[in-house]
Amino acid sequence: METVTLKQFLEVIRDALQAGFPMQYRVTAEIASFRVNPNSGHCYVDLVEKEENAVTAKTGAVIWKGRLDYIRQKFSRDTGQQLKEGLKVLLVAEVSFHEVYGFKLNIIDIDPSYTIGEFALHRKKIIERLEKEGVLDNNKQLPFPLVPQRIAVISSASAAGYEDFLNTLQNNPYGYAVSVTLFPAYMQGGQTEQSVILALGKCLGKIKNYDVAVIIRGGGDQVDLHSFDNYNIGAAVAKFPIPVLSGIGHRRDETVVDIVAHKRLISPTAAAEFIIGRMKDFEDRINGESRVLADIAGNILFSERGSLEEAEKHLRIFTDFFFRKRTQVFKTLISDFRNNVARNTASAEFFLKQSPVALAGAARAFIKGRLNMLERNGDRMELMNPLKVLKRGYSITFSNGKAVKDADTVKNGDRIATRLYKGTITSIIEKSET
Repeated sequence: METVTLKQFLEVIRDALQAGFPMQYRVTAEIASFRVNPNSGHCYVDLVEKEENAVTAKTGAVIWKGRLDYIRQKFSRDTGQQLKEGLKVLLVAEVSFHEVYGFKLNIIDIDPSYTIGEFALHRKKIIERLEKEGVLDNNKQLPFPLVPQRIAVISSASAAGYEDFLNTLQNNPYGYAVSVTLFPAYMQGGQTEQSVILALGKCLGKIKNYDVAVIIRGGGDQVDLHSFDNYNIGAAVAKFPIPVLSGIGHRRDETVVDIVAHKRLISPTAAAEFIIGRMKDFEDRINGESRVLADIAGNILFSERGSLEEAEKHLRIFTDFFFRKRTQVFKTLISDFRNNVARNTASAEFFLKQSPVALAGAARAFIKGRLNMLERNGDRMELMNPLKVLKRGYSITFSNGKAVKDADTVKNGDRIATRLYKGTITSIIEKSET
């Protein structure tokens, strides 16, 4: 057996690999790490393959500086994503082996269409799951408010899109008043899912205060759009009890949030314009119906004007006839009144001449009757005089200045006074009986 040096042995391996794999190969893998050397400009990548999250294959790869910018720009342009860890990619690569640096894949190109397909497949699975659960179109089926003035916003407070949204609402050309409440959330990065769901939960706790909710991203990297291809966020939006507008700032790609939201808008500004537009639609509708009502009223007035003029004519004729007839009746009443006054005056004059004689006789009879009645009353009063009663042997007993009518009102030992016809006797009670 021949003995060789390590370098010689590795050169044999290199030659064998180059002879056995002389072409470029299309390889699918997941990017486990992606780092660019700041000095050389070369990019070093770790590639893995997994089965149920277990790594079944792993190797290193390199993208030389001369190819790196081209690959990154094309991938970003076509997918809306930057190359980063966690992406599944289709590589065009050559086998490379170096005696010092070992085995690597030399990446010549990356096919964006494969990654786009992976995104679409992931999104499709989420949509199918939401549809199977029966909640996919729940938010779309909610009635949109006629005048959406109370708005809950899920966004980053520092996002340029949020500022654009506020400016568009507050400076609308119609002067509509709106109320905006911000529920802050991270709209990019690894915290997006948890943050957005938490913000939606806080809004849900005050849901009666709002007409519509708006999810605004705006101003972030296209790569972060895929944070919204998320089952948990999608389910929360689909089940939200008020309409949700998505304005996460993109034209080409449609995320899960866009699909389940009540309406998808291409930007935060477009979301604000949509809200203002709905309020303008309501105002135009009211104005239009007001004009229709005014036209109907005008037509009614015009059609009734002839009837009114005809009624006025008949009223004038009837009034003239009524006044002529009433004038004649009044004249008759005046004549009858004069005749009655003359007769009544003559009768009254005769009555007045006879009144003094009759009045004097009646007065004498009345006075005589009253005198007789007074005499009879005087006799009765004399009979009721207490002194007359006492003179007949009766007496009145007093206790504390009050007449005693009941033995129960006094008790043994009380001092009493007995009034007789002549004199008063003072006594002390020894015994009383009822």
